[in-house]
Amino acid sequence: MPTDALAATGLDCSYGQIQVLFGAHLRAAPGEIVAVCGPNGVGKSTLLRVLSGLQRPSAGTVRLHGRDITGLPAATRPRLGLSTVVGQAVCGSLSVVDNLLLHAYTLGRTRTAAGVEAALAVFPRLRQRADQPAATLSGGERQMLALAKALVQRPSVLLVDELSLGLAPIVVGGLLEMLRMLRATGMTIVVVEQSVPAALSVADRVYFLAKGAVAAERTAAELAGDPELVQDLMLGGHP
Repeated sequence: MPTDALAATGLDCSYGQIQVLFGAHLRAAPGEIVAVCGPNGVGKSTLLRVLSGLQRPSAGTVRLHGRDITGLPAATRPRLGLSTVVGQAVCGSLSVVDNLLLHAYTLGRTRTAAGVEAALAVFPRLRQRADQPAATLSGGERQMLALAKALVQRPSVLLVDELSLGLAPIVVGGLLEMLRMLRATGMTIVVVEQSVPAALSVADRVYFLAKGAVAAERTAAELAGDPELVQDLMLGGHP
């Protein structure tokens, strides 16, 4: 049986005395897009932070291509093939190209130029704005740059938090198409998404969180055409 690209089991996580995750689990096969959905405050972003290494779980295991990375700091994970995109986080005072160069540290000097070129090839609009300060970009362009910064690191697994947040539907559609293109290259993608329609349009499987635990796991095909089931899962995690 092929090894999952990313697998998490039994994850507990707390902020001080407040526990947020309760035995959460997730797996993503090579070349699969997996979405994590649920209402605000159920632990979606915390789960992504644990997967990326930004938050240490109090229990459970995270494995990348079969390797236990639970205790590894976030800064080391890109070298192993795991990169994270959180919102539209960019360095506004730096140019588009300098933002990309900043995230090419894992490649070494000889491969940096190739990595930046590969990222710009995916996002031609960013190439047109290569010398502009990131602060002058539109919201959609900043999201493209956030994705491009992760692509510079040439990940095998990409974590994306709230891709569609605050963006126009036409912009979101273009970004989702980019995710499909990346999956076609063999990349595994885990996306935390508040918009279920957006998630269903791109994901192979969807995890629904409720009160910090996985309440349901469904394939996109199972959910397609059944809005009542989707609503039940979003509201309480149970049909």
